[in-house]
Amino acid sequence: MAFSPDGKRIGSGSGAGDNTLKIWDAATGQETLTLKGHTESVRSVAFSADGQRIVSGSEGGTVKVWDASPMDE
Repeated sequence: MAFSPDGKRIGSGSGAGDNTLKIWDAATGQETLTLKGHTESVRSVAFSADGQRIVSGSEGGTVKVWDASPMDE
């Protein structure tokens, strides 16, 4: 998991058949976005310095870059 640079969002990866990357509101704990595309467990997550992108790495060795800009912008 990783906090966004501004501390307002959290990105978390999952496995166990889910294989998704989720973005959460750090203040409320509410899920705000689910990103699907990995075929194996998501093992690493990091936000870009500006918080507009998030990168995820899977157990299978794939890396994906996603748009993570906040929905309220």
